[in-house]
Amino acid sequence: MLIYFQQVRPGVAKAIRDILTTYAPRLAAVSPMGGQLAARLNEYAQSGKMIRGILVRMGYELCAAEAPDAAMVRVLDRAGAAMEFFQAGLLIHDDIMDRDTMRRGGVTVHTQYERDATEASASDPVHHGLSLGMCAGDIAFFLGFHILSSLPVPLDLQERSRRVAAFSAEELCWVGVAQMQDVRNGAGGLGADPDPAQILRVYRYKTGRYTFSMPLMAGAMLANGSPAHLEALEQAGENLGVVFQLKDDELGIFGETGQLGKRADSDIREDKKTLLRHFLFEAADAGLKAELQRIFGSPEPGEAGLKFVREAMEKTGARDKVREYMKCFAMEASDRIASLPQESGACTAAAREAFQDLFRYSVERRS
Repeated sequence: MLIYFQQVRPGVAKAIRDILTTYAPRLAAVSPMGGQLAARLNEYAQSGKMIRGILVRMGYELCAAEAPDAAMVRVLDRAGAAMEFFQAGLLIHDDIMDRDTMRRGGVTVHTQYERDATEASASDPVHHGLSLGMCAGDIAFFLGFHILSSLPVPLDLQERSRRVAAFSAEELCWVGVAQMQDVRNGAGGLGADPDPAQILRVYRYKTGRYTFSMPLMAGAMLANGSPAHLEALEQAGENLGVVFQLKDDELGIFGETGQLGKRADSDIREDKKTLLRHFLFEAADAGLKAELQRIFGSPEPGEAGLKFVREAMEKTGARDKVREYMKCFAMEASDRIASLPQESGACTAAAREAFQDLFRYSVERRS
């Protein structure tokens, strides 16, 4: 992982641990399940890259003339932890919708609850696991908003903190609507064959903005960044988020399960209407399209089905076309950051360099 991220990640990770250590007894006082959930959320969050949490610090340093002092670092780490709680909630719910049983190299949260129910001889353990997974995701969301609404800032910065919380709530509304469209697209039927513009719109709001724009702008708001700063970070983050989703699509077909931490055929099983799939079907002749329609949406496409899709994407040029899209969006994101008003601080220069590393990583990553 990038050096900047390696340096900032421990602070965000500690904030997550500290928050859950504080809340575990209160959650457990309601039910023993609360204490169990705190432990599971901590394990879940610590196993991720924490990109969103780290980007809060980057957003601040891209706009600040001076490096954050110790008190502000604590604020940024806790705001970053809030972003990671949002991410945890979204992924827990996403795994339910995608019917995935693996995430980050381990068992998904709802599957853990399903196994608990099976061991306890509960009735309908599958429904039990899904229901508790939904509750776990909800709690992660509410915990994130509580952290944002109670950041340890002095009185003169409380308006900035309130602004970050309000902005984040609004952004997650857009994520929810885009997720609904994504689910609808995967269901098939009338209106469920989106064109590239519609697919990219879902990517912008389902992934791009909350993954990059939201944490970058949260940090910028805490630094009291100018409208020019906020606009540049919003657009750069959105473009980089699209790159991130396009790379996820590619890894969802060409990645290895051991590196991904989840099954490599998930997008095929769910018949996700990705840009990669769109270009594949667009280039396919009648015979190839018939075979692809048999594989996409199959509960178990198998190794043979996955191999067939991979080869078809290479032969039709669908993979190369998506890679061109990635490069274009990445360069636009880089240009947006280059257009930021110049700050003279050393921390700003380091943050700019880290952002350039980030967009290269987003194109080249393998997990």
